[in-house]
Amino acid sequence: MVKKKIFLIGVTLLMGFIGGCVNGPEFPNLSFNFFDTPDKKIVKTYLKKGLAYEDKGQLVNALTEYNLALTVNPSEPKAVEGRERVEKALKQSASTHYKKGLDLDRQGKYGKARHQFLIALRLQPDYPVVTEKLTSRKRFEIKRYLVHQIHSGETLSGIAKLYYGDPQHFSLIAKYNNIADVTQIRVGQEIKIPELAGVKFSKEHAFIEAEEEVIFEPGIWDWEESLLETGIGKKEEKPEVEKEKASEMDKVASYRDKGVELFQEKKYQEAIKEFKKVLDISPDDEVALDYSNRCYYNIGLSYFEKKDYLSAKTQFEESLRYNYECWECLDYIKKCESIYLDVHYKMGMQYYGNEQLVEAMREWELVQLMDPNYKRVDHLINKAKTILKKLEEIRESETSKQ
Repeated sequence: MVKKKIFLIGVTLLMGFIGGCVNGPEFPNLSFNFFDTPDKKIVKTYLKKGLAYEDKGQLVNALTEYNLALTVNPSEPKAVEGRERVEKALKQSASTHYKKGLDLDRQGKYGKARHQFLIALRLQPDYPVVTEKLTSRKRFEIKRYLVHQIHSGETLSGIAKLYYGDPQHFSLIAKYNNIADVTQIRVGQEIKIPELAGVKFSKEHAFIEAEEEVIFEPGIWDWEESLLETGIGKKEEKPEVEKEKASEMDKVASYRDKGVELFQEKKYQEAIKEFKKVLDISPDDEVALDYSNRCYYNIGLSYFEKKDYLSAKTQFEESLRYNYECWECLDYIKKCESIYLDVHYKMGMQYYGNEQLVEAMREWELVQLMDPNYKRVDHLINKAKTILKKLEEIRESETSKQ
């Protein structure tokens, strides 16, 4: 019987090895097996999620999962390969969006250009030329402006040449008037032409005194927001796309504020729902990510204090998804596993000592599900089964004698 068991285990291991060789690195075998430690199970879970996200083209999420796997085991080869593969793809995609942004910027479509630059930065946060493009700005103080009504055939570059003698200053006019796309100006529209320090107008005009205002050139970081804060362009009606974008940002702010309020009231489940709404619109919202991490962490602590270690472990794992550098989460996951295994193992031993074999087996099977190698729990289960079988045989024998 022992030889037969050894033979079956050997065949199982051999088939697993062969299956791994056939599949190759693109389809690694990530099924749990008899010899997996708790840490290895966690790593495999993250790898599975990473591959699933990668298959769907959700590369940022895939990278997060591979990084989570590496926090548990920094030398895991599949996680290292996955991270390198995804980072390479993200860099290529970021480069594509950056080039699109440059083209749109040259066309004067600043809102769309900024959108492409922000996508590139989300895909590759350490993209220096994108950061420089978004943040490099030259300051212009504005004290006076004049009003110009657009006529048929006019362009912003033509208007810039008319007043400044330089068509390249069209971007300053666009920013001062909060015009996101210079191709969308319309006949009859009134725009403000700011007087620039050090730049003489081509001829004398009737100026209107302005409050001390500032515009920036050539960077476009938070351009729309900074203009609204200074009061410039508030009366100018935005294109429909910009209105929708502003509406979305209003929703984000509302959901975020509601989530923070619920968090402070310790209503963590309700807060998570609000932050999820934020992340559905703005996946990289740092506030929503941070508070989501803290919500799940606090729920995990609550379960931990109630000694519901399995539920606590699940919550700490969710918390890690929003901050893979949450070392406290990793510590608690290990604590939950260790205490859970110890508690159910000892409960099984207690039942076994009281000859409650069925109850003892249930406790040990819970242990076996998390860690099959824990203190030879498989041996104890088999031993209990053997005793139960013998007891059943004795009962049957006694019944037949009667």
